[in-house]
Amino acid sequence: MSLNAIKVENLRAKKTDYRVADGGGLYLLVRPNESKLWRYDYRLTDRVSGNIVRRTFAIGGFGLNGDGIRTFTLKQAREEHEVARAAVAKGEHPVSPAQRAAKANAKVDAAGTAEEADLTFGDIADTWLASRKFNNSPKTYARDERSVRCLKGGYREGKGFGHLRPAEIEAAHLSSLGEHFQKPTRVKLIGAAKKIMAVAKRKGLIKYSPFSDVDFHEGLPKHRRKNRPAITDEKPFGKLLRDIDAYNGRVHNLSWSGLKLLTLVFVQPDTMAKAKWEHFDLKKARWVIPFHALKMEWLRVEKGEAPDDYIVPLSRQAVTLLKRLHKITGASRYLFPGCGNAEVMSENTMNFALHSMGYKGIHCAHGFRSSASTILNRQRTKEGRRRFDTALVEIQQDRLDSSTRAIYDRDDMMPERIELMQFWADKVDELRNLATTPAAMSAAAPRKIHYWGSLHGLVQAGHKGMFIGPVERMKGSTAQGTQRCSCKESPPPGEKRERTPIGNCKTYDALISRSRNRSFGGKRTAKNEQNQQI
Repeated sequence: MSLNAIKVENLRAKKTDYRVADGGGLYLLVRPNESKLWRYDYRLTDRVSGNIVRRTFAIGGFGLNGDGIRTFTLKQAREEHEVARAAVAKGEHPVSPAQRAAKANAKVDAAGTAEEADLTFGDIADTWLASRKFNNSPKTYARDERSVRCLKGGYREGKGFGHLRPAEIEAAHLSSLGEHFQKPTRVKLIGAAKKIMAVAKRKGLIKYSPFSDVDFHEGLPKHRRKNRPAITDEKPFGKLLRDIDAYNGRVHNLSWSGLKLLTLVFVQPDTMAKAKWEHFDLKKARWVIPFHALKMEWLRVEKGEAPDDYIVPLSRQAVTLLKRLHKITGASRYLFPGCGNAEVMSENTMNFALHSMGYKGIHCAHGFRSSASTILNRQRTKEGRRRFDTALVEIQQDRLDSSTRAIYDRDDMMPERIELMQFWADKVDELRNLATTPAAMSAAAPRKIHYWGSLHGLVQAGHKGMFIGPVERMKGSTAQGTQRCSCKESPPPGEKRERTPIGNCKTYDALISRSRNRSFGGKRTAKNEQNQQI
């Protein structure tokens, strides 16, 4: 039976290796370590002995977004399988894409020695850009592509120098171009130019880079940094946490899981979006971020930072959340796989979720770092002293530090950071429950409903009834989205006559019914009715 993309993705590891055939000798080998490998078994007549020999051709590993060299989707594996079968039909052993690429590169290196003297900066920039396509996120590659385009063709009045040979380039070329950019963009542009010239130096086209010892920012206006919106007061932050709990997004609600995890670990949103399951050890409660995946890795190297991986201690709450998330995306390479052609979920996905909750211009995904830093630094002991040293919070946030102390002091303060992260997770729980007062809890027993549509529908229809989101809420609570019914079927607060239960409100029932029908595509089945019970 042939495979399909869903079957391949849902295959799970067992105690021993096992195969799943696709046909024509192509099969997927699933190993206990959860790796999935494409293999092709074939027979070929040995030219020396004349005997028929059996061989296994290793195509590569399975990947949801295969690069066609080392990882392959089902479609790519089948295409490579056809190429291999054609080679076997000719009496030849098949060659893997990685081997073909290596041979092609060797031929280019051998033939290019004489031609390299005529290479321009633009040619080398294109070679460097091609190497950046692998092992980098689409966002990083798009940024490098913009930098190369400006370096080659110029920007506004600044002239590019892609037509010049590396030996003809001077620091003034990059300086005059860099003056037309703000500092954040200029930093990326200069970083790309230095790396391209490093390739030229490696090829022997130049003896030294004209960009290596120049401060291209000296004498230029300093960039005015604009702080990103963030909630740093405890009560509004607690309200934000409750709103996140009530949020219901699409595609397994991954944006909800992303916001919850980002709250607990407060790393760079882009770092979390690209997080891989292989970097997590839930038994030891830690997340190891490789050095090359850290923000501004090239700048860390220039500033003399040790190329050490960064460890994020995980609180009990974070481990629980990750175990739940693993049931959803555990078969993927990433914690938050993207939709369509996107490899991973974008930082903007979480920002849009916050916008839909009404926090546009008030709080963003990156703002959780400011929230955690500010609230943690405000914590005091009974004696009035800081509970946590400021340097400890800075280390946990992995902020760039080029001071002499940071270069020589390699202590990672791991025991203190473990305590810090657990304290923060407990603090988050405390702030989330801040509005749950005895008065609110004594109003009535909790009622929970599953609302399958937009929570704005009631307001848009002019109905101000009490409704409860996807999570359990207390009747009479001051939390967002909880109001008392004021329609004819249910009297407003203050009247002595008995209130009609929300389930008996005709307006409410009509809106809920309409929303349920939309959610289930207009089909009403016994199973759907059972799922909709209040």
